[in-house]
Amino acid sequence: MAPTSRHPTITLTLRPRGIARALRGPVVVLSAIFTHALVGLKLAACALLAGMVALAIMNYRDGEPVVTGSEPVGNETIVYRRAAPPPAHPQATDATEQREDAGAHYPRTVQTVRFVNPEPPVSVAAAARELIKRALTKVGAFVAFPSREQAQPESLDMRRKRGMVVLDEIDDYLWEVYQRAPIKKDSSGDFTWKDPAAANRMGLALQDYVIGGMDPGFREQLYNAGRAMDADGLHWSMLSAFRDDYRQRLAAGFKARGGNSLHGGSRRTGGYGHGRAVDLTAVEGTNPEEVWKWIDAHGAKYGLTRPMPGNDPAHVQQRGEWSNVASTFRQSRVRVADGGKRRHKSRLRLAHAR
Repeated sequence: MAPTSRHPTITLTLRPRGIARALRGPVVVLSAIFTHALVGLKLAACALLAGMVALAIMNYRDGEPVVTGSEPVGNETIVYRRAAPPPAHPQATDATEQREDAGAHYPRTVQTVRFVNPEPPVSVAAAARELIKRALTKVGAFVAFPSREQAQPESLDMRRKRGMVVLDEIDDYLWEVYQRAPIKKDSSGDFTWKDPAAANRMGLALQDYVIGGMDPGFREQLYNAGRAMDADGLHWSMLSAFRDDYRQRLAAGFKARGGNSLHGGSRRTGGYGHGRAVDLTAVEGTNPEEVWKWIDAHGAKYGLTRPMPGNDPAHVQQRGEWSNVASTFRQSRVRVADGGKRRHKSRLRLAHAR
């Protein structure tokens, strides 16, 4: 019987527990690699965002000088050399001339001058924080860049060119009334300089600031009340009319906080063109109490009132249905103006017919 060759047989038995133990190590390694990759991506995104913010700040503030810390100023030594004294003997020897050339007879005075920096050094970090603070503005819960061109109020001439409604007759009259008392003063002192300073800060003429800053409806009311006071023989004027937040901070005595003034506070009224209060007085030599009493007696007809006769007697503001009162005055004025134009055209046609 022939012998038969036998091959060894290898039998593999796969057990679930063994497989799990074998794969546990690679899974842990892959998980760690994936976690570190995510952290690296997050760091890269943060760095990219920081670079974009820094680049935006640099581009936005490109027109401003760079703020750097002050360099320390040290001492400086200055050497002064006096002029050479005249020679004692006109005929000097060559050796003497050589010694003189060497500076043997040149006494020197040394003076040490110390330069003191009046301002303490500013760290670069503090300067950078201040630059970023000025470059960014807060809008609600977000931080954004302010507009390069801040909205500036338009002057009367600009509004005329743009075809906007301008109360020329009213504005000219109220400006004339404002100038009746050129010196603006009360119990707190002379504050004549404050309105011009505020107008100059906004880049406006004084008339455009104090009169043009008031609400058009309020100007209608004040115009009609003023004409009535003129008819009653009262020589009235204004201590102040429109006041922005800056001008309100300059005010002294009893006053509203910044932004809350009816004279033109940004939060209370909306700022320029929306002032709804004025401080009234009388021209020099007359009693301002007569003007205030007239407002108390007749102000309701014109939608005006003095809400604080004790603490701030000069303060006059709108009251009640002031918008309806202003609208009535405006319509009446427009009808009168239209009637005058029609009569003027009729006279022109009659003149041409002749």
